[in-house]
Amino acid sequence: MKKFLVLDIGGTFIKIAVMNEEAEMLSEERVPTPASGDGAIFRVIREVFHEQQELYPAIAGVALSIPGAVDVENGYVSYAGSVMDIIGVKIKAELADLGVPVEVENDANCAALAEKWKGNAQGCENFLCVTIGTGIGGAIFSRNEIVHGVEGMAGEFGLMMLDTHADIPELLEQRNFSRYSSTWNMVDRLNKHFGEEKTGEEWFELYDQQNAEVMKIIHSFYDRLSIGIINLMHIFAPEKIVIGGGISSRPELIPYVKRQIAKVPTAIAAKMEIQECKQKNRAGLIGALYHFQKMVGTF
Repeated sequence: MKKFLVLDIGGTFIKIAVMNEEAEMLSEERVPTPASGDGAIFRVIREVFHEQQELYPAIAGVALSIPGAVDVENGYVSYAGSVMDIIGVKIKAELADLGVPVEVENDANCAALAEKWKGNAQGCENFLCVTIGTGIGGAIFSRNEIVHGVEGMAGEFGLMMLDTHADIPELLEQRNFSRYSSTWNMVDRLNKHFGEEKTGEEWFELYDQQNAEVMKIIHSFYDRLSIGIINLMHIFAPEKIVIGGGISSRPELIPYVKRQIAKVPTAIAAKMEIQECKQKNRAGLIGALYHFQKMVGTF
């Protein structure tokens, strides 16, 4: 069975795995993401490849999940988040010296592909994946394909504006779906409201203790998350929406969103399925491998 090197590149860490064709992990580790500015990310990728090639000489290709908009045909990255060195680079050409096929896909799209292949969207031809973390990410899976848009820019759900009481630049920067509904911004609002510096886990401990003020603020984030999801539901009319990110494991989140959707008197709301992503922290790796095999014709 063939072996592949798979990397899920994040702003803080790079997850690394050697996997077989069925996404079984032969090895798994993570290393810090290098600071941007001198192309260090590509040196790290090459170092990891050569290290793993010594352990697994028959590595058949490299699959990458990246935090940015990428043209999957040529690997060109038009923009990215904190990993700035990949912007403006045709990654597949940049890494051609590795001597094996290289394929690259956006991280939220990889999460969706992981759910399609090995998760809670198996059997779905049309679904959305909403990822909740520092911001809100998204992927559109329609007619059994990821919808990439121009240069891979589709699925930027986090930029959806959820307010009207400001000029467009402020709405886009400060009052968008990410600002209102991401985990990072929820924790930031709680810290500012109470004048404390707690982690999300610590605030949810108070939530679980039925602290009324904490519950009110968290529920306001759940309300705005629900509004964004209801908007997406009506725009795309998917069979299902899967929700990822650490907060998706909160036992009250999915039922809360379902209750909000149940208030909507439309046909699509009546049949909408909402479910947690199954693959969690390995979604980027699994989805990147799926994308690789699809691009090279294995699937």
